Amino acid sequence: MNKINLILCLILISTCVLAQKPKRQEGTGNMDAYVGTWVYQSNDTIFKIILQKGQRISPAAIYNGLYGGYYLSVKGEVLEDYRGPLPTCWNREIYPTRPDNIYIWASNTDHYENSTVPPMSVLFYDKRKRHFNGKGITGGYIMLLSPKKLLWHLDEKEGIWWEVEGRDDIEEVLPIGFSIPEHAILTKEK
Repeated sequence: MNKINLILCLILISTCVLAQKPKRQEGTGNMDAYVGTWVYQSNDTIFKIILQKGQRISPAAIYNGLYGGYYLSVKGEVLEDYRGPLPTCWNREIYPTRPDNIYIWASNTDHYENSTVPPMSVLFYDKRKRHFNGKGITGGYIMLLSPKKLLWHLDEKEGIWWEVEGRDDIEEVLPIGFSIPEHAILTKEK
């Protein structure tokens, strides 16, 4: 009887172990090339973004991407400064809402993108404009032009389209703009 119980117990344990399916990994390309501080300066305007590697964990997958913060000063006056410490991981199973210290999430989950340094789509959390009640807005991207040059682009109309397309529960959403430059070429500082 003990042998039968032992065999049944081993079968049960091995079935449970085999049933554990590892989460799929999303996020492709060389994200290291994006990591660092990027600066745009035009006359009296200074705009910076800080990017570091991070993960967003959901019940189905682990998404590799970039977390970021931003800074803007005009005529020597700091208007936006969200460069505080960034997390390295956001586990949506434990914390379903976005941590307050993530202002930029950039990722590339395009399985057809074969570039070693692919363009990254951006979800931007504008702390002043608070698109969609602070939920953030998509429709932007970053792309390396060279190892020291980065194209930053936000498209509010596209972001609105992604949010409201096919939904009948939302009234017309009008653009409200951004508190930072929508289009800029930044130079790597660090």
